[in-house]
Amino acid sequence: MTVRVCKADEEVMPVVVVQNASVQDLKKAIQRYVQLKQEREGGIQHVSWKYVWRTYHLTFAGEKLTDDRKKLREKSVTSLLNQDDLPAPVPPFCVQMY
Repeated sequence: MTVRVCKADEEVMPVVVVQNASVQDLKKAIQRYVQLKQEREGGIQHVSWKYVWRTYHLTFAGEKLTDDRKKLREKSVTSLLNQDDLPAPVPPFCVQMY
């Protein structure tokens, strides 16, 4: 499953995770995505992910994804995915990182 992570600076990172992925799996996939991007572009050599996860939060439809063991497809997230009243600019599955 591809999860679009929308950063505060409006950059969108398409991150691939397994269907039954947890929040922790998503965080690791984001780390892999950023690491590969930095290697290709010759960016920063080291990122303190402990600092990143303490400072920034992953949110979905206004709900913070704080429990690392929670599955992305659990009822609270999938019920939000099935609602037809989501605002038009929000992609079907876009996790925001603020």
